[in-house]
Amino acid sequence: MILRPRRTLLAALSPLSVCLATLAVRATAAEPTAVDDRFRALEARLTRLEEENTALRRELGRPPATAVSPSSASSASSLSALRFAADLRTRFSSLAYAAREAATRDQFLFQLHAGFVASLGDTWAGGIRFTAGELNSTFGGSPLSAQFTAGDNASRKPAYLDQLFIRWKPSLGPDTTAAVTVGKAANPFYSPSRLLFDNDYQPEGATEEFSFAPAPDHRVTLAAGQYILDELPSSARDPFLLAARARWDAQWQPVWSTTLGLAHLVITHPATLTAANIANNERGNTRTAAGVLVHDYRPLVAEAAVTRLLAHAPGYPGKFPVTVGAEFLHNPGAPAQRDAWTAALTLGRSGKAGQWEFGYRYVRVEADAWFEEMLEGDYAAYYRTVPPGWNTDPASLAGGPGNGSNTRSHVFRTSYSPRDYLLFSANLFLNDLALRPPGNPADTSAKRFQLETLVRF
Repeated sequence: MILRPRRTLLAALSPLSVCLATLAVRATAAEPTAVDDRFRALEARLTRLEEENTALRRELGRPPATAVSPSSASSASSLSALRFAADLRTRFSSLAYAAREAATRDQFLFQLHAGFVASLGDTWAGGIRFTAGELNSTFGGSPLSAQFTAGDNASRKPAYLDQLFIRWKPSLGPDTTAAVTVGKAANPFYSPSRLLFDNDYQPEGATEEFSFAPAPDHRVTLAAGQYILDELPSSARDPFLLAARARWDAQWQPVWSTTLGLAHLVITHPATLTAANIANNERGNTRTAAGVLVHDYRPLVAEAAVTRLLAHAPGYPGKFPVTVGAEFLHNPGAPAQRDAWTAALTLGRSGKAGQWEFGYRYVRVEADAWFEEMLEGDYAAYYRTVPPGWNTDPASLAGGPGNGSNTRSHVFRTSYSPRDYLLFSANLFLNDLALRPPGNPADTSAKRFQLETLVRF
């Protein structure tokens, strides 16, 4: 719209110049002496018009101020990208106890994660994700279970905010990455061992990550986190989770790779994490009769794993990974029952079309090795009587499943991916108490069986 009037004026200038010149010649021929002043005036006017004509041609030859070059248009389009991700899981769960007074529980459970991640260039990103779950008393949704149970006459299910974060990723050159994340985001300290956290636990606070390659086929990753566990209105002693980890991943040969890691975690002011302040979903830690934690939680964690790629395996596309791994945790903040460890064997890896996986893991978490309210929720033994201070609700003191610490479990997992977006799984947990407290002389074991279907899109 800006260019059309200029082009029209330019097209009219040349005929106007010819017309003025013709009039000047005719006037000179008819009245040689009377028209000299008029001729000079017309000549000056013609000169001005020719100068304006030249200026307009220069103006039309350059890009207008509002025009966007192809390169800048491409850059502008890359400044904003929006990615949607979701997964749906259906699960049948059966929980059976050795104790005769405990009824077997068969449940149909459903899980939903759905959210967006917006990227601004390569430096900034923000994300939001929703899930659905059960109402966890007066504390919202459970931090350890992003699922809801079919029942209550097809009642509507609550939806919860599962993630909300901003991430800054500075550019540090080749083979080096860094990220600072603030908000409620995925847990960088969760690992497949599930020794420290349930996979649904999404901490709230800040995370700093740094990764570099000291040599070809080697990568070192450093992570630190500062997370808020509760905000106390009447105290300055708010409990926090502070965590740091270093991990070294190495590819020694095309078929051999290893992982080594060290971590240290600290919970500040653990005595403030009472059932009155946060939801008390799990059991195991030593508490007073009033439900106050007795010991500190500042464990040291070491991990190691070795993976060997086999040339082939029955029904498996491509090379077949076999992984052996172990973790050990020691909490110097408790005088006894302060260790945890796990050892695992994994055959294959599911997730891509045609891939399958089978895994066995043994997990033992002593009573005060780690804070009970963050641990895996499927390792549930049976308490015929519960430890002192577990909960102030009298209805819950009559026994029941005890997820949390003071457990030992044999875990069998198998899964198959017929498509990249589809996963079928079957899991078996053989759980028991690591140490039977008074009132639990026998029959504390439990079996949990799960059948799952997961769809990603």
